[in-house]
Amino acid sequence: MEYEAVGAELTAAEDLPGLGSALGQLDCLLVRDGAHWIVARNGTSVEAGRISDDPGAVFAARRGGRLSEADGVSVSPLPGGGLAVSGRDSVTVQEADGTVRWALAHRTWPSGARGACAPDPSGTALLAVVPPARETDRTEVLVALDPATGVVLAEEPLPTSWGTYEFQQPLGPAGSGVLFLDAAQGQEEAYSLLVSLAGKELVVTRVGGYDEPFTGSSDRSGAFLTVAVAGELLTRYDDPAHPRTVARADDVLPDGLVFLGRPGFLDATRVLAAVGEDPWEEECRHVLLDATDLRPRAGITYPRGGEPVSRVLPLGDGTWLTFDGDTVRRWRTG
Repeated sequence: MEYEAVGAELTAAEDLPGLGSALGQLDCLLVRDGAHWIVARNGTSVEAGRISDDPGAVFAARRGGRLSEADGVSVSPLPGGGLAVSGRDSVTVQEADGTVRWALAHRTWPSGARGACAPDPSGTALLAVVPPARETDRTEVLVALDPATGVVLAEEPLPTSWGTYEFQQPLGPAGSGVLFLDAAQGQEEAYSLLVSLAGKELVVTRVGGYDEPFTGSSDRSGAFLTVAVAGELLTRYDDPAHPRTVARADDVLPDGLVFLGRPGFLDATRVLAAVGEDPWEEECRHVLLDATDLRPRAGITYPRGGEPVSRVLPLGDGTWLTFDGDTVRRWRTG
């Protein structure tokens, strides 16, 4: 399969200490408050960097914090400063100066499972996944918490148990108040859930099949992407007017290649995806897909020293990030 080659041009590079060891964490690459964030760890220290709107820079701001434990913890930046922390036995909100605003205790997560948290896009609640109150209950619980006090406003059972979770906000307007929630059980069973708070009721809607988690990418129109765990399927959903668009790797990619990592909207007309032979390996190439039909239009070539990696973050403004240890590089097409 032949398509044109497009050169990548480096626009900025910056280090974020602790990033190299944090890239495997589910809360490392986030969308919060209409922007992309990168969360790095160094033991119990955490630093969250907000990606700049300026394509000639990497970070617009950084926010630090400290955790009581290094493992089994998920963090989320909060509007106005501070961090929300989903830990092994509690959900906590920290002020910008590190003091604790409130803490909600819950049963300890079993080994291999962990919760997550994120502010509702409308700013009315902090959503979190917590273990059930009783050991005999089989499913985890989604709760909406008052961001000022931690009081439980609403709760809803989820279709998962002993899971691992990840929230993403939409990148576009927050008027719908919808969040994306990936809920994984084991290595290849994942639920993609749209969640929202309607008055005093949490609404949970499943999207796609059992093994198609959200990529974490959405565009300003409200469209979002899911990708099969093994990389054989990439799907675009348009909310709510259009049916889904499905790209099967066997149909749109050269023989033997699958989608890797998290394909995402490079801009309104293009999707950037890493593709390769093995979904669990770093060796790959980067391709540009048409954002409407998800078919390849071009391959990206990098200057010497900028070889493609499977973990790539398209930013929606025509630029994207790649990661090499603690170094973040920002690119655009030449």
